[in-house]
Amino acid sequence: MRMLDRKMAVLGGLCSVFALGWHVAVAQVPCPSIADYHLRVFDNENMEVEDASENLASPCTGKIEVVSIDYKPGLGFVQSFEGGDIYAEVDPFVLIQCVDGRAMVKNAEEKKLICDTLNVSG
Repeated sequence: MRMLDRKMAVLGGLCSVFALGWHVAVAQVPCPSIADYHLRVFDNENMEVEDASENLASPCTGKIEVVSIDYKPGLGFVQSFEGGDIYAEVDPFVLIQCVDGRAMVKNAEEKKLICDTLNVSG
């Protein structure tokens, strides 16, 4: 989760916003910050298993890259791509965090999109 280290400053005030509930959070917090929040929750749990490397397509670029995969039973997994992109299934969320700031957060359990900036240009 090396990419998260440089993004921690963004998360400073998020705890109070998230405590107010998802409706307020989605209205006031950018999608990349919502993705960072859930990835940080995952990252703070003890590591169980990490695959050294696999070759998979990046969810952001489609390019085949080397990816490390962190597994945490009961929480899910995070794929960290060589180029810095992240794809995660962290219960109950599906998260995509791209190095260019694009993000997608979906509640997989409720099959509901929380936010998506992947199709926004600029």
